[in-house]
Amino acid sequence: MDIFLATGHTSPTKFTGRARFTVYLRFEKFSHRDGQHRYLVLSLAPTLFGDWCVVQASGPIGKAGGHERRNYCASLDEAEALFNSTRQRQVKRGFVPIPVQMGLF
Repeated sequence: MDIFLATGHTSPTKFTGRARFTVYLRFEKFSHRDGQHRYLVLSLAPTLFGDWCVVQASGPIGKAGGHERRNYCASLDEAEALFNSTRQRQVKRGFVPIPVQMGLF
């Protein structure tokens, strides 16, 4: 998994290999024809017991509702495969990745 991290005034640093911290991806979908304005946040994080958790939170933008789905995986490889397959499936459904600022979470 490739992760880019910018610190201070330096250029982004590319980390390849294993995720050692929580990874967030935010997606949004705007369909004016159908009146759909939805968000989706995918996160990949280690648990306290050494497992990995892929969290998918989604719902309408600007309205009440939504849900959260948690999938626990025994290994990082399994969690990354689930994370990437979910990401690809949501992009095929019309969701667009949005840059996430960690200070907002």
